[in-house]
Amino acid sequence: RLAKARAKARAKELNGRVWAKAKLSVGRESRLVSKDKVGKGAVLWATNEYYLSILYSNFCSTYCGSCYRELGASPRWVCKACGCFSLCQKCDREEAKRWHEHECKLFCGVPRGMRQGDTDYLRFVCRFFSICTHGPPPTCLPGSRLTSPTKELDEIFKLRCQEGGGRAGQFLDCLATNKELQSEDFRSWCSNFAQLFKQHVEFPKGYEVGDLCDLLMRIRTNGLGFPCDDKHGTLGWSLDLYASFLDHSCSPNCEVVMDDGGKLLVRTLSDVPAGGQLLITYVDVKSRTPQERKDHLFDLYRFRCSCERCKRGE
Repeated sequence: RLAKARAKARAKELNGRVWAKAKLSVGRESRLVSKDKVGKGAVLWATNEYYLSILYSNFCSTYCGSCYRELGASPRWVCKACGCFSLCQKCDREEAKRWHEHECKLFCGVPRGMRQGDTDYLRFVCRFFSICTHGPPPTCLPGSRLTSPTKELDEIFKLRCQEGGGRAGQFLDCLATNKELQSEDFRSWCSNFAQLFKQHVEFPKGYEVGDLCDLLMRIRTNGLGFPCDDKHGTLGWSLDLYASFLDHSCSPNCEVVMDDGGKLLVRTLSDVPAGGQLLITYVDVKSRTPQERKDHLFDLYRFRCSCERCKRGE
């Protein structure tokens, strides 16, 4: 009884942390808006429980897979089987290693050719399938509450998960695929990847090739780059059950950053009025011309930016 009471209190605390200053405006296009007037520099929420993240392939052995700190010359643990997962001395815990064994087994079970070069999508899918089959990671790793999102997402699930039927992996179905907008080349790649993966890996119960294709398109549509490091720039990407609802603007009023412990922070860049939409930028505005920004956004996210900055040609 005491354990249940503590769990309930913990869930209430997390719910308040995520939704104290923001809320989902649900409709044809769901978006995040401010509950009240928020000043510049305010942290809207800070948590690592609700995102599924992957370091880029070239950073897997040089950054911690839990807190995302650079390892440098400090002691670290590196998985000898896959070579794609490292832990710093602080995050080196047995429960993290045991859970990694699930995704490692899937990764090592595909042909060597699939494990060479850029393995970002492959490692993401292995991690996702591991969550579907074995449950979320322990609290010492990101994503520990992915399968138990707060009640505010229920309406999104109802709108977008009509055909989910309670199958494995439904926790990400609240995120859009933009399937009809994806290029034919990308849809073809998704289909080929999913069918090849199916030949070598046992899918979670109720999960089919078409579901994996949808997941790959959700990654493309909703992925957020993180953390923005002064030395290397973006080190990886994630799907976040909340931050992925932040829309784009070339004049954003929010930014997504990461603290030293691997928590994802959404912070305001300017004052936001009550009910104001919370916006981030999906592209490096300073390094691209207006046309380059538009082309990049359409290529990756399949939309043409029409924000005020783009209208002015700035």
